[in-house]
Parts: sequence; structure tokens; C-alpha cells
Amino acid sequence: MANHVHTDVKHPTRSAPFKRINTEEAPVTYTRAAPVLHRLLTPGCKRDWDGFPALPKTGPAIVVANHLTSFDAVLIADYILYHGRYPYFLAKSSLWHVPALRRLLLAIDQIPVLRGTNQASDALVEARHKLEDGKVVFVFPEGTTSRDPLLWPFSAKTGAARLAMETGVPVIPFGHWGASTICPDNAGPQKWPKLLPRHWVCFRSGEPIDLSTYGTDTSDRDAVRAASAAIIAGIVPLVEQARGEEAPKMRWNPKAGGYVPPEQACW
Repeated sequence: MANHVHTDVKHPTRSAPFKRINTEEAPVTYTRAAPVLHRLLTPGCKRDWDGFPALPKTGPAIVVANHLTSFDAVLIADYILYHGRYPYFLAKSSLWHVPALRRLLLAIDQIPVLRGTNQASDALVEARHKLEDGKVVFVFPEGTTSRDPLLWPFSAKTGAARLAMETGVPVIPFGHWGASTICPDNAGPQKWPKLLPRHWVCFRSGEPIDLSTYGTDTSDRDAVRAASAAIIAGIVPLVEQARGEEAPKMRWNPKAGGYVPPEQACW
């Protein structure tokens, strides 16, 4: 790994009360849980955040990022919450099978994805409803934790692209690094996160990804796949910034069992 010095950047809003930072309406449990989560993470996380300027203060947005570990959503939620918005995640439905977690996820109105079933597309319907209500929907374009041996963004699934093409809502990317030191469970058994000793986590955001050239017809498989690859292409430079090193020129593709050109980064 390249030598890259990271510091605990003091984002100007982080010392302010959460209610002043985030005034968006959300379920009561969500509004109460957000500052608690932030405080719980602080002893274990040195936050190196940027200002996330492309995230709109109001109105719908689709936010996308790379997926390193099962702990990502917690760190990502903290990042988005403390930049003024409540994110609604498309998350694997197996999380709803854990009773206590199920109650929390229902209370904060997250979106289950029934992977491998005929109901998997229902999640996109619910996501569209959230966007119609002016909410922020978060999607991991890869669909699962990184399968790349070096933990770079790998080939995308098509959900994020389909959602963007159907709704015309802007897709705002960021890249992050550091979660794999907290919860190193990539492509392996689930592990409990280890927040001590304190870990550095870095987030770098970018401008909205222009998908206008791919149209709005989600029955056009080639257009959807190209848009999916474009989303990954928008995330990679931000991960490079967060990691302080250059990504491989090719993208890992699980179906191919190896690396493929970036324009083929969809599976």
C-alpha cells in the first residue's frame, strides 16, 4: 500500500448538536438513534471526512459507494446523517431475520432486498417511493462486499442504474476506506467489528454521475449494463483518493472469475 498520511479531519459541523446539523424529517427512532450511533463510533473511528458538497440539502438523491465489509452501512449512515440527510438503504433481507435488528430496521424504515427471489425487484419499487417522497436512497452498486482480491470496487449489479434510469434522480458517488480494518469479513464468515484500537476511516465524495446518455429504457440491457459500469467508474477515483493509491486498470468480475475491462464491469 502506498504511503499516505491521514488525519482526523474536523469537519465544521461535527461539533454542533445533531439537531442543528440535520433538520430533515424522519421516523422518531431514526432521529434519536443517529446521535447515539455517532457517539458510539467516536472512540473507535478517526473520521477523515470531506464536506460532501454534492449531497442536496433537500429533495431526492441516489447515493452510491464501494462495499468493503458488513460494517460499511453503519459508517456510511453516520457520514450521510452528519451531512444533513437521512439515508434509506437497500439491504439484504436476512438482516430482518435477527429479531432485535428487525425491530430497529422496521422502526427506521429501511428497505429489504429479497435476493434470489421473484420479489427482489420489490425493493426498487419501495426505493422509488422513497425518492418520490424526496428522500435519499443508498445503494451498493456491487450488490455485495467486494470480491476483488485487493478490495477495489468490482463489477456492478444493475439495481442502482435501473433506479436512476427510471427516476432521473441524480446519482451521487463517494468512496471510502478503513472499514476493512474494523471488520475484515470480506467474502468470508461474518465477524464482529473491532473498534479498538482506534481506526482511521476516510470518505471522499464526487460530483453526480451523468447517466443521461444511457436513456430511460431499462429494458435495454446493453444501456443498463453500460450505466452500471459507469457508476463503478465514478466511484473508483474517489476510492483512490481515500486509499491514497492507484486502482488497477481492470475490474474484478465474479462471473468471469477474473479481471475484465472497466466498460464490462457489470455482472
